[in-house]
Amino acid sequence: MRSSWLPALLVGGALLVSLTACSDSSDVGLGVGSGLQGGNPSTLDVTPDVRDTTVAPITGITRDSAQGRPPAQSQNQNAWRFLVGSVDDPTPGTGVVTANGYLDFAGRDNLPEDLQNASPDALTAELRLTTDYLHGHSSGTMDVEVYDLTSEADMDSARATASFDAAPSPVSVNGAQINPSDSLVTIRLKASWITGNIGTLLRTGSDFEEAFSGFKIVAPNSEAVVGFSSSTAALRLRTVSSSNDTTTADYPSLKTFTHIERTGAGDPPPGYRLMQGGVGKGLAMEWAFRDSPLDTLESAPLNQVNIFVPNDTSALETPSGFERPQPQGYRIIATRSSGAPSCPVVGSVTLSDANEACVLPLVPSAAPASALVPDDVARPTFRQSFQRVRDDQSPVFTTFRVHIADRENTAVNEAATVRPGLPTTLPVLVPVDGTEPGPPRATLTVTPL
Repeated sequence: MRSSWLPALLVGGALLVSLTACSDSSDVGLGVGSGLQGGNPSTLDVTPDVRDTTVAPITGITRDSAQGRPPAQSQNQNAWRFLVGSVDDPTPGTGVVTANGYLDFAGRDNLPEDLQNASPDALTAELRLTTDYLHGHSSGTMDVEVYDLTSEADMDSARATASFDAAPSPVSVNGAQINPSDSLVTIRLKASWITGNIGTLLRTGSDFEEAFSGFKIVAPNSEAVVGFSSSTAALRLRTVSSSNDTTTADYPSLKTFTHIERTGAGDPPPGYRLMQGGVGKGLAMEWAFRDSPLDTLESAPLNQVNIFVPNDTSALETPSGFERPQPQGYRIIATRSSGAPSCPVVGSVTLSDANEACVLPLVPSAAPASALVPDDVARPTFRQSFQRVRDDQSPVFTTFRVHIADRENTAVNEAATVRPGLPTTLPVLVPVDGTEPGPPRATLTVTPL
């Protein structure tokens, strides 16, 4: 039987250690600066040094077009989304986040004859967008404006800080509004836009795509960020005959992108660090393998290791009428030391050989409460690090970077957790002290010699 937990904080506050032993706690012999003794399996929570880091996330994707071109983010293409609007989350430190959406459409193989033969003034055009994300106030309507892009935009794999030039005047009808709580929204375009683009609209396939650059969508003065499905977005052309027969044609989405920026950000609540989607705010963690207690474990048999980054959901204030879903995933990217084993040797996935970067698979069911690195990844990482430190080398990884990577749902396999997440604006508060659920840490079970 295991005895109770005996927490101890080492000098300087850098490392929080907790133990469980198979015998009475007096046999363990843990003291400030001392090693583990007694030969009984013991569990330690070792906290890393933590700092803030910011890396703009990928928010652009190119989907399969009618001509079958493959998308760069193919694993996520059916769930991908783009965002529009602004949100002032009540969580301290988040600031006001504004998202502008961009989308382009693929050419059709053909057009119905009724549309080909209709005069421009007998046609209507509208954007049809399926909502699949809402962060902010859900009541009321949102004013929206659509602008023509002035040139072809390379949205595929573009990061959230990018932007593309648009014409100065909106092409959506005056006073266009959407209801963010609707499952499907439509934005009608001006008749003058149809007249000015009729030649392009009547083209098909790649001819249409070469002539049409896409749209930018903004929601000025909004109080929510709304997400729209990239896979179902469509530009619909419609005509009604003299006998009231309606003919429509939808141009499917080809690529989408979200530009995200933040203003007025302050400090997070005391005792927490802030991770924030969209703006790419995350955490960078480093474990001190040459300091106590890790320096005392270099030769101890390592039975189990997990890396745990908690999300204190109870610390988020949620006013009435304010919608804030929890992120359904995270991503941990680790930077390899020079000469360290390759990513697959320690159970991770190669992200970039040039940048010595590996992506660590996570336990999908742990989200949103935490980012959890399983034993079959964390243990070889720490075991190899102990060996390298004994040989007077650097540990396997110098830094672990943690970011929100929102996913379609938690019913994904472990391999899916290495992929980039969907565009999001959600915040996460990570404790930095011993308050439940505790700070980021590595939990090691060892048998001291």
